[in-house]
Amino acid sequence: MIPATWQECRRPDDDADDDELVGYLVPAGELVIPVTLIGTPLGEAQAKAAAAALLHEHGLMTLNGRWWCLLPEVVLGPQTDPQQPQPSWEWRSVFIVEASPQECCVRLEMPAEEERTSTVTLPVPVGELLRARQP
Repeated sequence: MIPATWQECRRPDDDADDDELVGYLVPAGELVIPVTLIGTPLGEAQAKAAAAALLHEHGLMTLNGRWWCLLPEVVLGPQTDPQQPQPSWEWRSVFIVEASPQECCVRLEMPAEEERTSTVTLPVPVGELLRARQP
């Protein structure tokens, strides 16, 4: 669940009824840290206007692409709890399927036949459960 201290950052040019959430501004003293919808930092602590501009330009686009999640050799949907990793698990490439303030759903980039319909749900913020670069 997104902490109450995080300020929503929405697109300024969207209609008032449909203003799209693009990320959050996390207080860091007199500055803020721009973070994505899943809670991963998009940049260093900076002035609020600069952080918001970064989220407007790159916040949603950052989620679109390859991510890395520590998972078992075979992922079989809800039985896989990414918060309880086992020593045999490896970092596997995934794509974000859905993100909300409560959870993030991912699927494998290159699933085996038996994994094709499997997804894994992570809590948001994802913390170290999901990484933008291969560990």
